Amino acid sequence: MSAIHLPYTRDCFVCGASNQHGLQLKFRTENGEIHADFRPKPHHAGYKGMVHGGIIASALDEAMFWAAAYAKKQFHVSVELSVHYQKKVDVAQSYLLVARLTRQQKTLCFTEGELSDAAGQVCATATGKYFPMRVEDVPLGIEDFCPDPKTLSPMEFFPKPR
Repeated sequence: MSAIHLPYTRDCFVCGASNQHGLQLKFRTENGEIHADFRPKPHHAGYKGMVHGGIIASALDEAMFWAAAYAKKQFHVSVELSVHYQKKVDVAQSYLLVARLTRQQKTLCFTEGELSDAAGQVCATATGKYFPMRVEDVPLGIEDFCPDPKTLSPMEFFPKPR
């Protein structure tokens, strides 16, 4: 099964294509999971040469958001995030983010994610809880997304009126 590429915005810190200080990640589905390649830049460092933990948490949060959003075809907001750092993450190295939906309970989606280095060693793991957003509460419009025919339409993630 080939990857499905997910929409991305212009300004988001994690996926914003125009955000020069952000991560500019592009998410895709592979085998029921969300994946993104991650190559942090020097300005993502906390300590010299080492990626700041908040940057790692942001990347994992976004990957897990997409796990919930893709599964439910609806935008969500994170309500809980737990990150466990296991190995330092160096700037200018290649990493892989992977996230998946683990279960649903009423309206909450439970997710897990991990960040691994090029050798496949896990650098950080995370779990999260995500709550679906009502269409009127999503602070984005179609104009906030980058038009890209290679990605799913962002309109697929806005809840349909009943």
